[in-house]
This record gives sequence, C-alpha cells and structure tokens, in this order.
Amino acid sequence: MKKTILITALAASTAMFSVGVLAHSAGSLPGTPVCLESNIMMADAMNAPFSNIAGPGRLLEMNTTTGLRGITVKNPFTPANVGTPLCPSHVTCELGPGGGVGGPFGDGSAPWKPTGNTSGGENGHAYLVSAAQHALSQFHRDGTGIMTGPVLPTSPSPNGGNFGFVPRLLGNGFMPNGNIAQTSCDANFFNAPNSDQVSPNGNTDPSGNASNLFFPPVFSTDARGANGRVLVIDQETMEAIDEYSRPTRGPYANDPRWNCPAGVLVTDEGLFVSMFHGNAVFVIDWKAGIDRHSRGLGSNKPFRSKRPFRIGQRRNQAKIIRVIDLLDTTGAGAPDAATGFDSPFRRDNLRAIRMSEDGTLYGTNRGRSQGCAEGEAGCNPSVFRQHIFVASPGSNHKTGTLALDPGVNVIAGVSINRMSGPGCAFVEAEELAKTGTNSGDACDVETIYVGVSAANAGCKGTGPGANPANACFRPGGAVYEYRIDAAHLDGGNGLPCDGVPDAAGSEGASFLPGGNNEGCALPIAQFDFVAQGDGTPDDTSSLPDGQIETLDPRMVMHIHEAFNQ
Repeated sequence: MKKTILITALAASTAMFSVGVLAHSAGSLPGTPVCLESNIMMADAMNAPFSNIAGPGRLLEMNTTTGLRGITVKNPFTPANVGTPLCPSHVTCELGPGGGVGGPFGDGSAPWKPTGNTSGGENGHAYLVSAAQHALSQFHRDGTGIMTGPVLPTSPSPNGGNFGFVPRLLGNGFMPNGNIAQTSCDANFFNAPNSDQVSPNGNTDPSGNASNLFFPPVFSTDARGANGRVLVIDQETMEAIDEYSRPTRGPYANDPRWNCPAGVLVTDEGLFVSMFHGNAVFVIDWKAGIDRHSRGLGSNKPFRSKRPFRIGQRRNQAKIIRVIDLLDTTGAGAPDAATGFDSPFRRDNLRAIRMSEDGTLYGTNRGRSQGCAEGEAGCNPSVFRQHIFVASPGSNHKTGTLALDPGVNVIAGVSINRMSGPGCAFVEAEELAKTGTNSGDACDVETIYVGVSAANAGCKGTGPGANPANACFRPGGAVYEYRIDAAHLDGGNGLPCDGVPDAAGSEGASFLPGGNNEGCALPIAQFDFVAQGDGTPDDTSSLPDGQIETLDPRMVMHIHEAFNQ
C-alpha cells in the first residue's frame, strides 16, 4: 500500500528530511534515547470549513519518526455493521429509507465525530469515543472494530439517534488499575439539539438555542456544570462502574470552575481533569471516593458488582487535592474564580492536557482578548488568543505560553513525546547553520504535538478563505510540532508576543522585525495527511491522489504500538 506524507518545516531556512539525519536511528546504542512511542493517533471530526472532506469522522495515524502515514480508522457506525457488536441498540448505524440509503453524508452512515482516544490496556486495544453517538467503541490494533460499549448512565440517547446531544463524551485515558477514565461534559452548545432555549439572562434566540447569543456559541449553568463528571469504565465489559462527580462539601464545594470535564491524565499525585468551560485543571485523589466494588484490571479480586452503578451517589464525589487556575498568571488567585458558571473569559477554553517528564503541565488554552459576554458586540475571530499554557511542576497557575500566534486557531488536542524525525531534520539543520557543526544530541528532547483546525502559523499566506475580522484566521487543519524548552516558548528570545492580529491585508506583518508577535513560538514541523485516492482499499477520501486532506483535529496522542500497516 502506498503511504505518503507531506512535511513542512517552518522557519527562515528550509531543511530536507532524510532518515540519515535522525538522532533516533536504528543503529542507536543500547541505553541511549530512542523514540518508543513514535506513532500518533488523531481524532478528526471532519467538520467543514476546517476539513476539505467533510464527513462523519475518522481516526488517523502517522509515524512521527519515519514520517509514514499509517491506517485510517473509518466510521464504524455504518449499515454494514448493523447486527454486529459495533452497533448495539443504543447507537444508530442505519439512516434513511431503503436500508441505509442517504444519511447525512450520502452513504447511509451515521455521524461518529470522535473526540477521545486511548490505547493499551490488557490487550493493547484502542478505545475511541463518539461524541455524536455518545458511545465508546473498542478496536483491534489493525483498526478492526470489536464492540461498542453498553449504554452509559449519562447517555442522552439510550434508544439511538439524537446525534450531537449533550452531555457529550470527550477525552479519556487509562488509570493505574486498568480502568478507563472517561469525561462526560454537560454544557450548552450551538449544535446540540437539547441545549437550553433560554439564556441565564432570560433571552432567547430565533434558532431556539440560546448558545447562539454568545461567542463562541457556548455557555453553561450551575445545573449543567454539576452534571459534568468523570466516568470509570471497565475495559473488559465496557460498562461504567464508578465515577468522580463535582464535590458538594469541603473546600471546593460546588466550585464553579468544575464545568465540562474534557481531558484526563494520571500521575502518582492524582487524576488531572481539565475543565473546558472552567479554564482550570482539577487534581483529584483518584484513590478516594472509589466504590469498593470497582476493582479494575490488575486487582487480586475480580470485579463482581452486586448492584448496577448509578450516577450521583454522594460517596462518589471527587476529593480535590488542588486546582490549577489558568486565568491566574501570578499565583495571587484569579479574580473571578468564585463567581458564576459562565465567566466570559472561561468559556470554550481548555480541552486537552499532557505532562512532560519533569512534571510540567501543558494544555490547549483557547482564550480571548474580550470577554464575549452574552450579546457583546465585536466578538469574532479577531479576539481569539489561543495558545498552549504551561504550568511548572506543582504550580497552581499559568507560568508560560506557547504559540500565542494569531494564525494558530481552534486548537484541541496535544501530545508530548520525543522529537519527530522531520522536527529533528529541521533542528539539526538550524544548529548546523548557526554553529557550523551538529552536537548529536539536539534532537534528544521532548516536544509537543498540537492539533490545529486553522493552521496558519506565522500568519503567512492568509489569502482566500481568511476571515475579514482576522486576516490570520484561515480554516484548514494540520498537526504542528513545537519545542517546549524555555528558550522556545513565547518570548523566550526576549521579543514580544501578544497574539494581536495586525489589520486585514497586512499579510505576515505580525512576524516582521519589530512586530508585536515577533517573539511568538513557531513550529518545527507540520504534519499534513495526503490523500490516497488511488482506488485501493486504503483510500482515505475522494480527493485526488496526493492532495492534502485538511483536518479538524480533536484529541492527539502517542501510542506504544502502531496500528498494523
């Protein structure tokens, strides 16, 4: 099968990629750094206008060491899977009259819109989330679907259909006991049919969805915030067996920042959970509040629950260790942390989180320069100030930013790993140009991989498709790789980086000498997925062979083993 990839190195000088320049080569000595987790899985929602092949959703794989594209895991919710374990009664795999003819994408398929993906566990399987179907499905390592889990207790659509309803399943990850931590977010979204019709201020919108009174068109309430939770899923049965819910007692009782759980990771300190509309990361004692029946894989006793699990039990409320507030930049505390469940500066902000080896926390921070409260004039793409936040080990506030770039917008997924092959080629070429030699260890560092739906780093080539309100905002997504050492964060070179786009038509001006974004971080590699439209079974789209498939990324993660290629 033909595997192709286009890699773009972004800098003043251009470096060609060849296997010979890799620091992590096949001839590396035992005990020296190697790239074990070199394959990324990326959930692509395939939403227009960010995707040029709008569709039901898919999962893409790529080897970041070799630059080779892996398999494409296609939508499992199709008429072909009716009657199989992939399509139990609570999901829909058949739409339209005549046995699946029609459907929202013309092929009879139902939406998938994957958001969360994790891999490993007992059998090395992949567990992929459908935000549209509110379902969690299990896959073999070759991408073959195994089963979709039973109805989750938070599902808004127990009888199938109801695509895009809230609450929605978002990110997930493995816990130390082998269970899966699965976030469930309840908030008002512009494209959720069951969002609130009336805003907190008592207003309505002609669409019937009050979210459209805001920018971005989302908002929350106390009741919906309290309905956000982290489910605990048994990876063998795929059933929900426990949860962590918002505490109603203790120092963080009814904290308004507990609002739409999105991303998860586990350390020896606790379970880190990012709050999409709370702009904060809650660190939970994952050993506390667990029901004594919720024994996961690796336990000496099997899981045998004598009663079905029910959400909302007081004993399952989360015990909060600390909160990392991303609106707090000094450690003095964020002024609005205790007010309201719809702080304008906290909405639609924080999705994915990842941690480097030294304990530094990184995550997608989709902030804005204006509050964009209900009905506020002038709120549009020009006020986006999106970046990756940095929180030093143990810090409860933001300590830095990465890529506060007006050309990088709608960021959703992040992953941290060793530097990629294409990134290494760029870094070694840069080092050679500056010093006249290669040290041999410039690539032996961690970097961060970012899923971006509007990928226009450096604000260059705005051209057709740019939003008049922000000449740097051009839909069309990719995966970027950035260095994360202090010298390459925003302002690490001592130059300014405030993320303010220049006036429309001043293409690239933000990064000219003396510009207000001259000191913003730039990626060292861009991963573009190239269409394999050559008629073979691994076709990925209807685009001509070799054309770039633009993306609408959600979660990005590295995996220990590649899908079979």
